Amino acid sequence: MPDCEFNLPADRCPSLCLDYGADEQPCGSNFHLSERGLRFESRWQFSLGTTLSIGCVWQHPRLGALRVMLEGIVVWCEPAHDVQGKAFDTTVLFLELPDELKQSLREFSFALTAG
Repeated sequence: MPDCEFNLPADRCPSLCLDYGADEQPCGSNFHLSERGLRFESRWQFSLGTTLSIGCVWQHPRLGALRVMLEGIVVWCEPAHDVQGKAFDTTVLFLELPDELKQSLREFSFALTAG
């Protein structure tokens, strides 16, 4: 496995926010990020084909806080059957990303799974 330089605070887990924080929920363990897309469970149901703007912020030891905005298309949104209460299993595929951003997402994804 590659050596990862990202440090995620123990008390900080990924969260989903709508409308700039008007509504927010923690992601828990059902949050998967890669250079190709994002998979998560949420209480919100999105229509297929919906374009979502996704902001990611993480702390890089050399560069400091990195913030990137990604755009993706909802390609899957169905009720999650293994979750108590109402939740939707959602998959978002990212639109075309520059190569340097793909590398950053790979590193950030690794930091999430390693932490």
